[in-house]
Amino acid sequence: MVEYLQRFYERLRKEYAGSLVKVENIKPMEPNAKEYLNKLAKAGLIEKVRWGWYWVPDKIRDPLDFFEKDKGFKMVCCQTAASLWNQDFVHRDAYSLKVSDRSYGKALEEFAKRRGWRVQVEYVDKPANYRKAGGLVVEDMDETIIECMSRWAFMDAFATLYSNRGRIKLEDLSKRSYWKRIRGTNVRVRQALEYGCNLINESAGREVFGCRMAKLDDEYLKREIEEAVEKVVELG
Repeated sequence: MVEYLQRFYERLRKEYAGSLVKVENIKPMEPNAKEYLNKLAKAGLIEKVRWGWYWVPDKIRDPLDFFEKDKGFKMVCCQTAASLWNQDFVHRDAYSLKVSDRSYGKALEEFAKRRGWRVQVEYVDKPANYRKAGGLVVEDMDETIIECMSRWAFMDAFATLYSNRGRIKLEDLSKRSYWKRIRGTNVRVRQALEYGCNLINESAGREVFGCRMAKLDDEYLKREIEEAVEKVVELG
């Protein structure tokens, strides 16, 4: 390899090993980034993912390891975040992410597809309600519970709530979930949460969660929540 390309490759690996990179973002480091990245890809030293995007190889064990090493902003959310908050109570092979850059999201989807990973990407203008967990950006616990409830992922939601019952302020969670509805219904997440919490109290024979009594008229929804709570209490 010619010396100038070797120097560029070494700098690229030092700063971006394991990460997706966009040509435009590398130009401040090297004005000839487009040409140099293309040459490195043809030489098999980096991988062209899609137009304007490349991956700088590094050892990665699994999708979560890649999410940690990759420098693009992504928030682990919904059921994937729940599995982190509830010690993988419900194991899922699909990974839910939120990104704010559509171009990056497309590159991420293509990269995952090539490796056989099931990655679901959503776009949000201004990501909020998240925290750092190691090298990952993860949707905060309250928001994760609300999102899972709204998507009918009741077991993920109640497993997260139950396994973190000493850390969660139910009053705050109820306030945040008041206006959110369960998809396809007129039922508020708050109402469904309180219904489930009362079921947990009944199963435990004591007050695990201090909350008001809540009723649900939707029989199908009730059965889904009851089954989820039963499994969470039994296994938790």
